[in-house]
Amino acid sequence: MSIKNNIDQIRSELPEGVRLVAVTKYHSVEETEEVIRCGVDTIAENKVQDLLRKQEIIKTPVTWHFIGHLQQNKVRQLVGRAALIESVDSERILKKIDSESAKAGIVSDILIEYNLTGEESKTGFTEDQTQIWINDLPELKNVRVLGIMGMGPNTEDTDQIRKVFRQLSTIYDKIKHEYRYDNLEMRYLSMGMSGDYPIAVEEGANLVRIGSKIFSE
Repeated sequence: MSIKNNIDQIRSELPEGVRLVAVTKYHSVEETEEVIRCGVDTIAENKVQDLLRKQEIIKTPVTWHFIGHLQQNKVRQLVGRAALIESVDSERILKKIDSESAKAGIVSDILIEYNLTGEESKTGFTEDQTQIWINDLPELKNVRVLGIMGMGPNTEDTDQIRKVFRQLSTIYDKIKHEYRYDNLEMRYLSMGMSGDYPIAVEEGANLVRIGSKIFSE
């Protein structure tokens, strides 16, 4: 299978309104450019240095997302370079992005990351912590929350995967309908990866982050 065939197959499975985000971490500039030639317009990286390096080389206009765990000391480098920071996983990082964006004179678009699996390898807010970041919004003038992001559990149990995605979707809908702030525009529910994106789409995802399935043989 070629990258193009893989992308065509994935796209055939995505309903209208669901956006494919190609995760190109661990893949070369050449492979990333091949993905872009196949018509994918949104590229995601999980390390700041990889995103910046590829941006310098790849001149085709694409939208760059950051999806990795963001360290405090990398925020300044990333602000203004990613169209969407999907992985805002703590109040500390949220406030750091706001302060660095203020210094740069911009507003950064972000997603709030949730961890509903209980797995220590994953970071993010719990459902009970929603009010924590919501309460910060009036003071944060240089970030705009466009939705939430989350991952399914590391299991083959589709019922467990579906349960987490359904919970994320419920959180998304609740925030969208119950809160009104100038810097809160619930547009994106980002969930689903190569192994579980069909379930995520069924449960309401409109951004899916797919990497290994694009590059599989």
